[in-house]
Amino acid sequence: MSAVSAGFVADSYRWGSSYAPWYETVVIMFVIAMMATACVVMLRYHARRERRPKPVTDQWQALAVMGELCPHGWRAHIKLRGLGAPVAADSPPSRVPLVELEWKQFDNEPGRVVVTRRVWAPTIGEALQTMVDDRRTDATFEQIERAAVRDGDVWQNE
Repeated sequence: MSAVSAGFVADSYRWGSSYAPWYETVVIMFVIAMMATACVVMLRYHARRERRPKPVTDQWQALAVMGELCPHGWRAHIKLRGLGAPVAADSPPSRVPLVELEWKQFDNEPGRVVVTRRVWAPTIGEALQTMVDDRRTDATFEQIERAAVRDGDVWQNE
């Protein structure tokens, strides 16, 4: 037997027949479980963060979404104009007649208007989507302001 083969037969080189102590196995399994948990948490966070609200495609979806975003009520008025009709003074320049949508958000006091906005779009669907996007943006700003006031960060208008 050569010196090299004698070295492999020696007790120090058992090639996989030695076992790890039980506490090392427990620690390794715990680390694997923690990494799997962290991956699940990250995936759920990113899936929720990347989810965009469904676009509004018709008046019924606009009614449902605006009903949620305006708990005290809202009203919208749509104006359609033909090719030869006079255009409003504040309408943006366009080659085709635009749909004018004016909407109002009410406060909890009866009849008190909090917000009045007017949007212009080439189609009714796009006008409804713009109205919903406006209100979602307002709701986001309101959440930021409430969080800032709650944390004591009061912004002052100068």
